[in-house]
Amino acid sequence: MAMTTTEFHKQVGEQVIAAMQSAGTNWTKGWAPIGTGPFSLSTGRPYAGINVLILGLAKMANNWPANEFGTFNAWRAHGYPVKRGAKATYVAIYKSYVKTSVDVETGNEDVQNIRFAKAFPVFNAAQVQGYTPKIEDVEPIRDPLTAMDAVARDNNVDVRNVDLARAFYVPSQHYVNMPQAQQFDSMESYACTLGHEMTHWTGHKSMFNRLDNTEYAFEELVAELGAAMLAGSLNISPVPRDDHAKYLNNWIAKLSAEPKIIFTAAARAREAADFLMKVERAES
Repeated sequence: MAMTTTEFHKQVGEQVIAAMQSAGTNWTKGWAPIGTGPFSLSTGRPYAGINVLILGLAKMANNWPANEFGTFNAWRAHGYPVKRGAKATYVAIYKSYVKTSVDVETGNEDVQNIRFAKAFPVFNAAQVQGYTPKIEDVEPIRDPLTAMDAVARDNNVDVRNVDLARAFYVPSQHYVNMPQAQQFDSMESYACTLGHEMTHWTGHKSMFNRLDNTEYAFEELVAELGAAMLAGSLNISPVPRDDHAKYLNNWIAKLSAEPKIIFTAAARAREAADFLMKVERAES
């Protein structure tokens, strides 16, 4: 029996909550891919948005070393049957339909394009017989400071050192404030903090216009996910922000009540990360 959209949202929400509860502020460190993230066996393209999070959590929970995922039929077509008893991981495939309604008073017709996520089962390379997974040997970047600063420079992000006690983004003046790099415990911590604030930077009204219409705690979740995605793209090990401990209970409560928000947050984060990395990504 096919999984309903509501059931799918609930399942993913529960997976994220479990990661937050078990790892605390470290919850992004386990799933965020470094280097090439999870990709489709059929298309060879990397997964995007919520699927990066879903498949990353599945890899973390099962200790799978490979990033390749395919459907039951795709693996069979390549000559590698899925192992008996293997449990599928469900990813989101986005579909849409046109809904037309007519105002009974005016006779005006309203046409809406409704987009929704449909659950689709895939299996990791470690779950099939006779296949040797392609394991990417990723060297952590030697200078994460330079790598993330290069992203800021390439996007003309106005980074200032006005207040050396904290990192923040100022929407009214559209600049990011950062302490000096040497004030951080590690260059990875500096780089991930800059990535977090740059994700906020993309929410400005001149770009994705998120900030005026978004609850603050939700925007922090978007920035947390965006920083992890940016770090992974740059081969930097994600370093969580300690000050996000205060948001964890809020995120867990909201995900429990409305699991769908993690889909929205992941989509906004991927949108921001792709913009900063200048990536044009096909839907997957």
